[in-house]
Amino acid sequence: MFKNLQRELERLGRMKEISVPIEPDSEGYLDKECPSEPCLFLFKIHGDDWSNIVRDEEVFCPSCGHVAPAKSWYPRAQVEAARDYALGTITNSMNKAMRADAAASKRRQNRHSFLSITLDVKGGRDAVLVPLAAAEPMRLRAACESCGCRYSYVGAAYFCPSCGANSASHTFTQTLNTIRTAAGLGETLRNTLGRDEAEVMIRTLLEKAVQDTVMSFQRLNEQLYESQSGKTARRNAFQNLDVGSDLWSAEIGYAYVDLIGQDKLDQLRVYFQQRHLLAHQQGIVDQDYIDRSGDQTYAAGQRIMIRDSAVREFADLIEELSDELSKKVGL
Repeated sequence: MFKNLQRELERLGRMKEISVPIEPDSEGYLDKECPSEPCLFLFKIHGDDWSNIVRDEEVFCPSCGHVAPAKSWYPRAQVEAARDYALGTITNSMNKAMRADAAASKRRQNRHSFLSITLDVKGGRDAVLVPLAAAEPMRLRAACESCGCRYSYVGAAYFCPSCGANSASHTFTQTLNTIRTAAGLGETLRNTLGRDEAEVMIRTLLEKAVQDTVMSFQRLNEQLYESQSGKTARRNAFQNLDVGSDLWSAEIGYAYVDLIGQDKLDQLRVYFQQRHLLAHQQGIVDQDYIDRSGDQTYAAGQRIMIRDSAVREFADLIEELSDELSKKVGL
């Protein structure tokens, strides 16, 4: 009665692997995820470049620079989907064999016999693998200036996934574009999500934009400073306006205040201090923030509120300072 099932089980026992199709998105990009646990950065690489440019031996995380072989970059969600696909494939093949046995069993039955035994099989499903969803309005598409690899990401990224090249100036411009896009998504989110869910997402996007602005400025300054001086600044030096300004003053004779004036520098100081609160104190104001920023709109114990207009102003000020600095450095 179970000859087909037995043959199928024997076939599955000899099988060493199941091929799982990995489909690119509508623009030909494949989903990837950094295998480093502290990072897990999600990004995409064009399928043609993944096959023709990226080396099997090493792939670089665009965010943290972690290096691992090409086989290590499948997203966790995609791996789970692949397991479901493989399990579905096995289940479907067994169901097919059992249906064949059931049909054979029914054909062998004598309709006029006193006792009839039949086998009926139900269940089974088609295996479908769907590409991971992406936040398309905020997605940046980049092509490496060194090797030509095309990749895309949401937020801030610093390294080419194929060759590891770090073009901080290109990344800086791209990141500011994303930040401005994020600042303009409020109305869209309110129209597509529930009010409470939309407000939580808007707040998260705006607070992340503030932190990404500082990080992109830091990376740009690190690269400019190393190019100008041949030295490496201490870790996170350019997350602090005073420290960064002093480094440049000693190197090129211009401090930040010389480049953009005191009023704009004071406003930048507020935003840098707000970024510090978001990164280290969940946005809760303390007296140190008030003293360092000069911001009297909050009392200690309150939580800062980031508005879309503030994110845009922060991006504009950072871009102006960076442009003036690049001119003095000669880049």
